[in-house]
Amino acid sequence: MKKTIIVLAAIIVAVGLAAGSFYGGMAYQRNQTTNTRAAFFASRGLDANGTNPAGAQGQGQGQNTRRGFFGGGATGQIKSIEGNVITLSTPQNVTIVNLSGSTQIEKTGSGTISDLTPGQQVLVTGQRDANGNIAAATILIMPNNPANNPPGSPTTTP
Repeated sequence: MKKTIIVLAAIIVAVGLAAGSFYGGMAYQRNQTTNTRAAFFASRGLDANGTNPAGAQGQGQGQNTRRGFFGGGATGQIKSIEGNVITLSTPQNVTIVNLSGSTQIEKTGSGTISDLTPGQQVLVTGQRDANGNIAAATILIMPNNPANNPPGSPTTTP
C-alpha cells in the first residue's frame, strides 16, 4: 500500500512537471514571437502592430522624409487627372499625386503626362506630405496584364 502511494505521488509529480514545462515553453515561444515581430516592425519605423505611430516619420505609411517607394509612393489605378494632379485609387485608399516639371513618367521608354489615362495601373514614387499626398518623382505605367501587377494592386479596370 505504501509503495502504491509513493508510485502514485511520483506519477502526479512527473505529470505536474511535464505540464509546467510545456506551459513554460509555450510562454517562452510566445514571448520570442512577440519580440521578433516587434523588432521586424521597428526596423521599418512601425509600431508593434505594424502601423505607423502617430506623428512618427520613417519608412512606414504616412509622413516620410525619404524619397523612394517605402512610404513615399503608391501603386494603384488612376481615377482622374486634372492638370498636374492625379487621383490614384490604391488597395488602401484614394491618394492625391502632384506632378511637377521634374516628374519622370516611364513606360517602355520615357513618357509624358498625355500617356496617363484614367483606369491605368501605375507605380508612383515620391515624397508624401503631412496630408499623405505624394509629390511625384517618377511614375511607372504598368502593363494592363493583371498577372504583371504588384501584389495587392487592383486587377480590373472600370
